Amino acid sequence: MSLEALNRRIKTTSDLGEIVSTMKMLSSVSVGQYEKALQSLRQYGQTIRDAFHGLFAQDSFHYDLPKSSSKASDVLGIIIGSDNGLVGRFNRDLMKFTEKYLQNQFPDSKPHIIAVGKRIGLLASSKPKYILEATYPISNSLKELAPISAQLLNKINKIASAHKIDFVYLFSNHKQGNAAFVARARQLIPFPEENMDQLQRTKWDGRSLPMISVDKDQLFRALLHEYLTVMVLHDLVSSLASEHYTRMIHMQEAEQNIEDSLDEFHLQYQQLRQAQITDELIDIVSGAEEMNKQKNQSPLDFSKKKK
Repeated sequence: MSLEALNRRIKTTSDLGEIVSTMKMLSSVSVGQYEKALQSLRQYGQTIRDAFHGLFAQDSFHYDLPKSSSKASDVLGIIIGSDNGLVGRFNRDLMKFTEKYLQNQFPDSKPHIIAVGKRIGLLASSKPKYILEATYPISNSLKELAPISAQLLNKINKIASAHKIDFVYLFSNHKQGNAAFVARARQLIPFPEENMDQLQRTKWDGRSLPMISVDKDQLFRALLHEYLTVMVLHDLVSSLASEHYTRMIHMQEAEQNIEDSLDEFHLQYQQLRQAQITDELIDIVSGAEEMNKQKNQSPLDFSKKKK
């Protein structure tokens, strides 16, 4: 490889390194924003649970848990993936987890699927055992996630009513410990029985029960709507945080690989340049020696006398 070609490769690799560093920085900033949003959603979710608790503590209100066998029921799965690449096995591992979970929990059902993210939508559409109802794009903007959540809830309501679906699950990746993404499933509909049992069995800690002036059934429906909204938003934000954290790690690895490549290219450049300089010096010395020989061996040599 010539010096000119190697110099071009160094410049191209350096430019790529700048792009990778910028992408890593943007992902890092995005992860911070999503984690703050998740903290706010957790606090609001706790407020909703407290409101449920206050409602269930009323003697005049009773909620019967739905009696339905998951083995014979239709199920709707909302799979939250990504629109963008550079996330490795982010979507493929989530799809495999979803398939295994639905097969174990609903072996006799043909699940209905809503895909959030174009890439996970492509994976879901290739599965003949699923009924892909819709695919929604996912936005990186926190402001646009609330409208997406509202669209999802409306679509869930329509599909559940049309096909008499008893169970709705959310499937998404989330960051856990040192792992950039871990797949999980969360029951969205009906209200998880373990949560309901805990709320009904736990005593109210306050001195007096909260006073409720509105219709209790109406309040329950309003709280349930808020609960569903927070659940969907939480998993959307959690998936985005995991996605950007995964991309940040990949960009960090790519950045290290680029630095190693640049070190190698610079070493090759120095070695090639040194070899070129050495060759030039050898040519100069050889030329000088040849000139000295020619100068010392003149064709008119009178130093020797004839006998």
